[in-house]
Amino acid sequence: MIIAKPILLYSSFKSFQRVVPKSTALFSSLSNHKLNCEKALKKAHESIQDLAEYKFYKMAKSITALADTSCEGDFRPEDSTMNINKAVMKKGETQAFCEIRDSPVASLQGLSDEKGEMFSTIGVNSVEDLANLKYCLWAEAIVELSKYEE
Repeated sequence: MIIAKPILLYSSFKSFQRVVPKSTALFSSLSNHKLNCEKALKKAHESIQDLAEYKFYKMAKSITALADTSCEGDFRPEDSTMNINKAVMKKGETQAFCEIRDSPVASLQGLSDEKGEMFSTIGVNSVEDLANLKYCLWAEAIVELSKYEE
């Protein structure tokens, strides 16, 4: 199968399964931002599989998916047993999903302001931006489709 837009530098006629363990440097656009991506994504960029499973991307994607279920001004009681306290900084623990989605990417627990600045160099400023980061989306799609190859 040929990928319509040349996403990969590695030949587009290779199987998805052969591409999954390869470096994310295979993404042609990633090459243009390679240094900034390496700093922002740290070890998550070592392989396409790693990038597809990048925990901060998964957190951001989940928060963004649920953001339309809550409205600004909604809040979660501090003693609620259903929470995402391990995913967000203290301030976000009682915020609605839509507010967290619109927050700086550094509002995810484990991402510093410095890391947030690195992300901004590749156009990722908010949690929603990270959820929609094309490199993560491509990696996730390739990994998923590799399961269905003969």
